[in-house]
Amino acid sequence: MESQLTLVNPAPPATLTFHPDSMSDSVLYSDTRALYAITTHLQHSSSCTELRRAGETEVIARISRNSILPDTVSFASEAHREVRISKWLRKCKLPDGISAHAIDTVVGLCILRTHREYRLALYTEFDADLPVAHWEATEASRSVPPQLVIANAIPESLHPQIICAFVVEEFRMRMAEKADVVAQAKAAAHVKTLAQILFGSSPADSIPTYTTDCAGTFG
Repeated sequence: MESQLTLVNPAPPATLTFHPDSMSDSVLYSDTRALYAITTHLQHSSSCTELRRAGETEVIARISRNSILPDTVSFASEAHREVRISKWLRKCKLPDGISAHAIDTVVGLCILRTHREYRLALYTEFDADLPVAHWEATEASRSVPPQLVIANAIPESLHPQIICAFVVEEFRMRMAEKADVVAQAKAAAHVKTLAQILFGSSPADSIPTYTTDCAGTFG
């Protein structure tokens, strides 16, 4: 007789919507129900990002970013023992040469890597093809809050670690992208300034223009 397990539809994954679109101050919703809240407190030379369950005061995860000392992370499930983020989210190289990050969890070793469709995706060591967590893919033209999809097979007790891993890496990626935009803007401004010094005009103005009598050419 066919196993009853094959007759039961698997439970849908958990989908957490970040509102607003921020990795430092945001409420995470499941449909319309708030599940988690992320808040960040700025200090003189550091910042402290805390994760709480919605409506509760207990901090279940804390990310500390420091300008001098190493950045750290801690979890209530581990008595808030501070660990360097570089040791918790360890850099590694995948067989295909892509850089990624490894995390030790209760379900085994997990790999967080960039993804062409999902931007970021988390895999277990047992399946390198099917992610257990990822950003929801959206069209580039759509401006929607990010959604973190976590497979139902992942225990809820692990959600704070997954949320923090995505927050840390997404924040890092956004800062790098912002730095690239600033660098490109500075380079463009430098080229324009150099052109003005050499030619007394912008690069576009220094290119001679010609007019063509289209009617005479094609008539």
